[in-house]
Amino acid sequence: MTGLTFVIGNTELRKKSAAYPKRSYYCNLYMQYHFFETTGQMHFTPPVQTIYAARQALAAYFREVEEAKWKRHSEVFEAIHAGLAKFGFRNIIKRELQAGLGVTVKYPDDENWSFEKVHDYCYERGFTIYPGKTSAQDTFRLWALEAITKEDIEDFFIVLYEALKENNMQIPIHYDV
Repeated sequence: MTGLTFVIGNTELRKKSAAYPKRSYYCNLYMQYHFFETTGQMHFTPPVQTIYAARQALAAYFREVEEAKWKRHSEVFEAIHAGLAKFGFRNIIKRELQAGLGVTVKYPDDENWSFEKVHDYCYERGFTIYPGKTSAQDTFRLWALEAITKEDIEDFFIVLYEALKENNMQIPIHYDV
């Protein structure tokens, strides 16, 4: 999907940039600015889906004040870590380096582990775990995004426990090293 960005800057400097050598046709800030100012339209086909998604995200942001949203995300993040610790799962990224939105978890060293089976069990009960994107290790990810609450995470870990039991996995989770 095409992107969308916000630019905050001095209008006079932006106008002066009209004389700068062009390095990019599509990403020429002055050209975009001038076209919009003179026609009321974007210079190229607008990224409609991205604009609507940004509008929705901003509306959601302003419905829940920043401090409340941060508090809720922090509670969700803490609940994710509490649940992972309870089962003995290991993070890939040191906790102090994590951004607070997502946690990448190392697959256990258990012969009965199957991401697909655990994923499908949880998914059928309303929860989604995401496959990892690291190339060096097998991982899955849990996220503290949008309207998820601490209670949602606590409910997820009940379902995850059932998925682990259903697949005869050792609890606490086993790692060789």
